[in-house]
Amino acid sequence: MKNFKLFLSAIFVVLLFSSCENEEDLFIENTDLNTEASVGSIIESANRGPTIIFGRYYGKCFGNECVEIFKLVDIILLEDTEDNYPATGTFYKGSFVSFKGADRVNTSQILSSFPLELLGSKLITYGAPDAGDWGGIYLEYQDGNHHRFWFLDLKAENTPKYLRSYITLIDKKITEIGEINNLN
Repeated sequence: MKNFKLFLSAIFVVLLFSSCENEEDLFIENTDLNTEASVGSIIESANRGPTIIFGRYYGKCFGNECVEIFKLVDIILLEDTEDNYPATGTFYKGSFVSFKGADRVNTSQILSSFPLELLGSKLITYGAPDAGDWGGIYLEYQDGNHHRFWFLDLKAENTPKYLRSYITLIDKKITEIGEINNLN
């Protein structure tokens, strides 16, 4: 019996350590400054400021408004033409193009209100985005030092208080962009 308990304890310890998440998989930091490409992209990013990719998605949905993803580079707003549901655990891969009416969208708050607390967090998912068909927000931030992404719940009570106003801002901005697109 003593050997059996020892055996079970060893199995438990092995399972415990093998189930831990690797922190390096949670976010990517630009730390390789030894190549010209890295230095060039850091300088370019620092000159133009952060790039933010943001969008709203719904899983059980039909039509063009199920996935809406946008890219904000400085003051230039681009729209994704792929409209793929964001995959958990990876950066969004889209095809971004300019669109008619983009210049009528005031995007200044998207960058100025960005919750910098996210950059220090190891979490990538807040709440249960789109778990109950209420949708989710995809958010990606890139500058010369950081390249991170997050999945945010649209249901306010499932997210920390410091994120709620920003999630509301992104949600309203996507609705505003949709209304402008419908006028064109």
